[in-house]
Amino acid sequence: MTQLLVALGSFVLLPIMIRKKIKLSTSLLIVAFIIAILSGLGLESYFRTLIGVFMKPNSRDTVLTVLMVGILGGLMKHYGLLEKVVDTLLKVITSKKIILMIIPSMIGLMSVPGGAILSAPFINRIGEEVNLERPRRAVINLIFRHVSMMVLPFTTSLLFIRAGLPDINIYKVVGYGFIFVASTVFLGYNLFIKDIKTEKGVRDKNVLGNILKFLLYTSPIYISVIVNAITGLPFFVSMVFSVFAAFLLSNKSGFINQVIKGININTILIVVSVLLLKDIILQLDQMLLLVESLLSKIDSGIGILLIFALVSVVFGFITGYPTSSLAITLPMLGMMNLPDGQVHVYAYFLLVMSFLGYYFSPLHLCQVLTAGEMRVTTGDLYKEYKKYAPIQFLIAFISTLLLLWIVK
Repeated sequence: MTQLLVALGSFVLLPIMIRKKIKLSTSLLIVAFIIAILSGLGLESYFRTLIGVFMKPNSRDTVLTVLMVGILGGLMKHYGLLEKVVDTLLKVITSKKIILMIIPSMIGLMSVPGGAILSAPFINRIGEEVNLERPRRAVINLIFRHVSMMVLPFTTSLLFIRAGLPDINIYKVVGYGFIFVASTVFLGYNLFIKDIKTEKGVRDKNVLGNILKFLLYTSPIYISVIVNAITGLPFFVSMVFSVFAAFLLSNKSGFINQVIKGININTILIVVSVLLLKDIILQLDQMLLLVESLLSKIDSGIGILLIFALVSVVFGFITGYPTSSLAITLPMLGMMNLPDGQVHVYAYFLLVMSFLGYYFSPLHLCQVLTAGEMRVTTGDLYKEYKKYAPIQFLIAFISTLLLLWIVK
């Protein structure tokens, strides 16, 4: 019980430190340190665990993949590849309703922190053309910017699931994620886009040529996934092919300098600190036994889901970072003696719930940046979410229960 109280009490410090303008990475390192000291693990264990983040293959691969994603995102932005993707898309699709969904979704394929700010100006401009209120513009940008988080194997959350559950087939979790993505797109369209009155534009006659250009300019995004799926190479190695594709599509000017500039130290520190926190928690034997005992007394799948949902949403919400809650819930899932099929379903549920806690957090970086671009408040956004949020949580529970019934 002492370790549980120490862990919960330490996590309460997170929103306080973040409000004091302490970086999330530093805050997480401090929380991990406090837990290690007060739980009895000690200073030596803390630093041994920190070194282990860089030594263990799964953790090291996660850090390196996030490093490569940051580099690729920086290259695509600097050399105007994202703008070319959007411009080409506008020549193929004439419906502004569809464009409102696709532009943030496409830019969302690049998992860079605060990436919604890249699509916000486009959505703001189109929203003004079709007389959309600013809060709705912001919500559209945020919803469709994040749909890819459930299905791209190199997003940080899926990398953490892979690191926390090394034996898992991540593509099976991705497959389940498409269920949530489909419902998100359907819900987002019907609540925020369907009733928009627009006039169709004029499609460029060279449709096939523009589609081929679209595939060409987006190749740095999907080529690493193809290489990984075919060869089984680690993601950070597969992403070398994506960086090379960006090189071929760029003007080559100052390429090495741009690669170096794309190294986002703060993002890497966040990843390292969360992995450290996860490994510290895995060493809290008393707390894990208590959680294991609690889970063993729950016979129903709904009861387990409620515990996972509570932990995921609380920690995702107070930190504004999805992997903070995964650092808690993945060890809990790892302790449960479940059939392989159910492990994948619960991993999907943890992925979705950690995302929802993070998505609706006032500390969510994309939300903060989008609200600033659209000149709206967090309160304005929450008013827009009054129907959307509860339905999303309901979908998460229903889809998981159906999947658990199917894999029995």
